[in-house]
This record gives sequence, structure tokens and C-alpha cells, in this order.
Amino acid sequence: MVCSVMGTYAKPESSDDPAFVAWVETTIKAVAGQFATDQTYVVKIDHWFGKRWLGFSGKFLGAVGMRKSRLTLPPFVPSRVVSQRRFVSTGVRSRPRRRLHVWQRSGENLQRYTEIVVHDSTIFWYSGGTAERDRASFMAYVLTNEGHWPWYVGLRRTDKWRVVEAQGISPIELREFVAS
Repeated sequence: MVCSVMGTYAKPESSDDPAFVAWVETTIKAVAGQFATDQTYVVKIDHWFGKRWLGFSGKFLGAVGMRKSRLTLPPFVPSRVVSQRRFVSTGVRSRPRRRLHVWQRSGENLQRYTEIVVHDSTIFWYSGGTAERDRASFMAYVLTNEGHWPWYVGLRRTDKWRVVEAQGISPIELREFVAS
């Protein structure tokens, strides 16, 4: 099933660069069209975030960053979440909204596995505040038949927004999404 969307996935605000938000919108629509899921979350983070968030679980004993073989939700502090929107496919009953990013001890983040918390969902994160900055970020945990496919894209603005780094997705795969 493909999510039925009224309006847009990414809502631009005055602090957002319209060209970046358009790129986010195009990318989400293309990915959601190819990988149909029952539920899609779109999370706007207050400003740029780096590729270290991809697959990051949290800190162990407050010092050492952890990455695990089982994918967990990135532990963004809830105060960084500007908005979280949920889109549900046609015919699927809407369940109570759940916050993806919650206040808890770092060690508890190590147990927030995607196959448990968001097993039926694709999740996208993108950076806000892009009107004033020349950096932007976009991250996806795309639900596939094999589980979640995590990837990250970093962008820079010169005359237009350009992808300057990609992790977990090849430039060719990304171009195929954006060009479709």
C-alpha cells in the first residue's frame, strides 16, 4: 500500500530554504512511491545533523558511542524535534500517535529497535533552519522486504543544493529517486 497524502510531507517554514524543502518533498515522494509502506513518519530536526546519526544507538556509560548490528532509532533529544508527522496508507486504521524521540536515559536508547518500535514504517528525518545555513541533512530508514534500509545524505548550498556526501545509498540510487 502507498501512503495517501493530503498536502505535503515537508511543510516549509520561514526558517527553511524553499529549494531544500522541495528537494526533501521530491525525495520522500519518490521513495514512498517505490517502497510502499502502511505508515510513513517525517521528522524535522531543528538544524543540521551529521552522518554519525545513521545507525547510532546512544552512549554506553556516558562516554563511548555505540553502533549495533540491530538498527535502532537515532537518539535525537526530543527538544531538537521541530515536528513529527505521520502518514497512514488508505484503508489502514490510524493508531494513536507515538513519539519517535522520547526523553529517557541513554542506555534505554540502545533497546529502541526499529523492528519493534516502527516495524511497519518508513522514517525520514531532515534538517530545519536551512534558510540561514549552507548545510542540510536528510536521513531515511526505508522499510524493505529485508528490513529497514538506513541511509544518510548531506547537502551544501552554493548556487543550488548539491549532495556532498552519501552513506548507505549510492549517488546513482539517489539520482534515480530524485529524477523519478
